[in-house]
Amino acid sequence: MPKILVVDDIPAIVDFSREFFEDAGFEVRTADTAPGAIAAQREFKADAILQDLNIPGGGGVLVYETLRARNDLTPIIFSTGKPETLGDLGKMFNVSALRKPTDPEVLMAEVKKQLAKAPAERPMNPNPPPPPKLPPGR
Repeated sequence: MPKILVVDDIPAIVDFSREFFEDAGFEVRTADTAPGAIAAQREFKADAILQDLNIPGGGGVLVYETLRARNDLTPIIFSTGKPETLGDLGKMFNVSALRKPTDPEVLMAEVKKQLAKAPAERPMNPNPPPPPKLPPGR
């Protein structure tokens, strides 16, 4: 079951998103602030994050920057009334933006697109753990 973190400070949007994604078979966690989103992602480890750009406690860009600094490359879909305020999305890794209000079909298509490409875009760990040591004679 795919997991999605929904971050918005408008309860009606959170409620709609929770029901929408649960009905589609997702496990859903929600947050309404930037610190809440960061904490929820650390614990929940969502496969995708749908978040508003303007959330209390630092905003959606703070969530993005904090997660990337922690090497969390989870796809983030910004849902905002002003996607142009995000700047150059090409400079952000694994990010897309949708304009609010978003058609539910467009929203689901974007989430599925991000989930489908996410594993291929995740770079390999530059410091992988050493291979396991086998007992002598094997």
